Amino acid sequence: MSLSKEDYHFNFIVNTLDGVFFNLGMTLGSIYTFFPLFLKNLGAGNFEISLIPAITNLGWAIPGILGAKYAEKYAKKINMLLKFTWGSRVPYIILSLVVFFLAPYNPKLTIYIALLLLGIITFSMGFLGPCWMSMVEKVILYKRRGIFFALGSGIGTLMGIGGAELARYFLNRYPFPMNFGYIFLIAGIVSTFSVSFLSLTREEPDSIRKEEVSFYTYIKGMKEVLLNKNFRNYLITRILGSITPPFATFIVVFALKKFLIQEMIVAEYTAVLAVSQGLSSFLFGVLGDKYGHKLIISLGKISSITGLLLLLFGNSPTFIYLVYILLGMANSSASVGDQTLSLDLVPKDKKELFLGSLNLIVSPFAFISPLIAGKIVDFWGFEMLFSISLILSLITLCFLLRTVSDPRRKISQNA
Repeated sequence: MSLSKEDYHFNFIVNTLDGVFFNLGMTLGSIYTFFPLFLKNLGAGNFEISLIPAITNLGWAIPGILGAKYAEKYAKKINMLLKFTWGSRVPYIILSLVVFFLAPYNPKLTIYIALLLLGIITFSMGFLGPCWMSMVEKVILYKRRGIFFALGSGIGTLMGIGGAELARYFLNRYPFPMNFGYIFLIAGIVSTFSVSFLSLTREEPDSIRKEEVSFYTYIKGMKEVLLNKNFRNYLITRILGSITPPFATFIVVFALKKFLIQEMIVAEYTAVLAVSQGLSSFLFGVLGDKYGHKLIISLGKISSITGLLLLLFGNSPTFIYLVYILLGMANSSASVGDQTLSLDLVPKDKKELFLGSLNLIVSPFAFISPLIAGKIVDFWGFEMLFSISLILSLITLCFLLRTVSDPRRKISQNA
């Protein structure tokens, strides 16, 4: 028995609410603002700060193929999600306890425990990524996927404005590191609360159970991914994006050094990032569902390029606000455009394999790039990092426009 129209509508609501509260938690635990500032105040250098995006990218990538194979055992993907999703939420609560009871006495150890917990969070998310996407493909209607991703990300990040104000209160009211302990505690509570909505998902079991194969045989099946020309070109685009040095994590440190801004301003940056990401998500969701999500990804690349130009040539701290507006647009284009386009491109009967392979193949590039970025800053400074990122972003945009075909565009043209 297939899902009814009412079931699809119900799933849209509860999964959007899950996304809203999860993204709110991720905003409070932001790897772009609060997390690097926290490590910097503990005494972390550029290498330790560069580990934040490196661990994040590796966590999203490597476990994906394991999660993809494991997900095929579950006729209902929601069962696997509820079993393992705690790994992406509870570590924030543990981190808050580490901050309260260890950070004042051993800052160096706290840095590496924080990075370890970040690894647990992102590895859990990466492991569950193909499973969650597979479930979304089943429980959210095709024509509403873009706006679904947009609402979860958009409303969650807009609620992050209130979270940013709360974070500003803690930053002003309490001394370091207690202020960050409260921020991470709230991030953990809010993201854990989102599971209550996820658990309500109505999902029909898969009609066909796939034959159990060895992990080696499963990996060999990745050649089918590489033989799919359009998906292969999209994969190359993702690789080019991954080797582009992740400049976003260094913006806060750059602004603190160049413009001598006060640390409480970081809460304002977080709020600006949240507003931009939230509002642009709604726009991108509607545009992508109508005109195709290749357009949305392209707009995100253009936003990154413009932001890099401002970082290179802006001469006032005011420009940093504009950079975070553009970064929010780039982030929402990834959360809406990349997620939806990847689902649009994968064969329905091979979605876990394709999605897991995508993450696995990109992972080496995604891991090494942030580490190189940290060394670039150490030896040549922030301007060199931004310049290299600009050149590679331009190359990525050109390759995307020339080689990747959007299936939604074909549907709209044939309609």
